[in-house]
Amino acid sequence: MENKSTEILNVDINRMISLLPERPIFIKIWGSWSHNTNVPGSDVDYLGVFSSPSNRILSLDPPSDTIVKEEPDLQAYEALKFAQLLMKGNPAVIECLFTERFCWGSEEWKYLKADRHKLLSQEVVKQYLGYAKGQLHRLKNDKSLHTTGGKYNTKWAYHMIRILDDGSRIAQGGVPIVWKEDEEREFLLDIRYGKYNKEEVILFAEDSIRKIDSLKPWNLPLEVDKRILNEWLRMVYFESPNGL
Repeated sequence: MENKSTEILNVDINRMISLLPERPIFIKIWGSWSHNTNVPGSDVDYLGVFSSPSNRILSLDPPSDTIVKEEPDLQAYEALKFAQLLMKGNPAVIECLFTERFCWGSEEWKYLKADRHKLLSQEVVKQYLGYAKGQLHRLKNDKSLHTTGGKYNTKWAYHMIRILDDGSRIAQGGVPIVWKEDEEREFLLDIRYGKYNKEEVILFAEDSIRKIDSLKPWNLPLEVDKRILNEWLRMVYFESPNGL
């Protein structure tokens, strides 16, 4: 039987697509495997986008906009919900547009991805900061990161620093880097393996937050241009032969 590392390197795209309900738009491997920060025992999770027929979206009994499954773990958003999350600057959703490995996208996805740089805004930076500050608050108050109880969690500590690194890039006019390499990857793995204690991680996070705040006013649009997403949704629901 193949080990999980080999399994990831030989992703069966058709199997990935089959995980999505309705019409598939996009799917990727999510989490540490997508960031090149996986460790032995890391689960393989999936994040996807699908579209329901427009006559169901516009009905009085619309379909669910979010699908969550287990074995394998999948979280998938209907296209309208996905566009709304993009508008809000949700970090996990923003990352989808900058993922280049272990993913599949439809023609509609390629159209949206072509405008991905225009979907970065000050609101996106605020969301990255908001996530990190929330996790930092939990950490400083001896609450486990991202979870409801327990001890200091190095997995979520490194996620907090990862989010801040990408938030800093966006604030400076760059883009998030999903696949981590070289010194950045090693630093994140050192946090995950506990080579830095909680107090040191707190200092790293506070320093990153100060640096991002010091860059204000960020040279970015205040928010995403809705016209880009509206045009994409029209394509998904009304221009695609499968959208009706």
